[in-house]
Amino acid sequence: MGELLRDHPAPGVLRLTLNRPRVRNAISLALQRELDGALAAVENDDSTRAVIVAGAGHEAFSAGYDLAELAELSPRESTDAMLEREELLWRYVTFPKPVVAAVAGAAHGAGTILASCSDLRVGGPTTRFTVTAARYGGANLTWLLDNLIGAGQARDLLMTSRTVDGIEAHRIGLLSRFAEDGDVATVAVGAATELAAQPSAVLREIKALLLDGVGRDLRARYDRENYVARTTLRPRPITDLFAGFFSRASVRPR
Repeated sequence: MGELLRDHPAPGVLRLTLNRPRVRNAISLALQRELDGALAAVENDDSTRAVIVAGAGHEAFSAGYDLAELAELSPRESTDAMLEREELLWRYVTFPKPVVAAVAGAAHGAGTILASCSDLRVGGPTTRFTVTAARYGGANLTWLLDNLIGAGQARDLLMTSRTVDGIEAHRIGLLSRFAEDGDVATVAVGAATELAAQPSAVLREIKALLLDGVGRDLRARYDRENYVARTTLRPRPITDLFAGFFSRASVRPR
């Protein structure tokens, strides 16, 4: 089997599974490229309306970048890989369809980054998040994490590199949904199914508005949303939008 598995656990849902369980699903450059290619292949495919990213097994979503691979790179190769990874991650963040991270087990370093850059994160009692960069003289997720969990919580996690379990992650908003019975896969499929049932064009615009809105003042974000609603989404007549309501109303006894 390959390092990235593909299956369709529900109509309209593509699941991409990082399949390197022997190294706790560490992300090699080849795996990250394959993930990028898999997303690009379905970007304009209307049959795929939501994506799940998961890790093989129950021990880890991903332990981060493949350190053994990184250790073999020359300084120039390491810089080139870092620059490429920056672009690959940005394409992941801006992928126009909704992405659900099914975080069963540990997410360290790049694993936490990948999960944080997803639209929804599902975890359970065994979920563990760690942003490890500060331990090694680096910085990650300063541009995003405060928007997810608030500035105070983000400073705590980024500056201390402490691990938070699934319960705390859900409490502070790092996990969108919590699988109390530990069945992260099922809850993730449920979330992705809900997303797949929504109008694709609407979700695409909502995601773009949220990404584009960071740093803008409130009125600019308000005006931008109203503009998109009037133009790109082109609202249909009320009788079309609420056809079910009007149909039910017409048969009610008078």
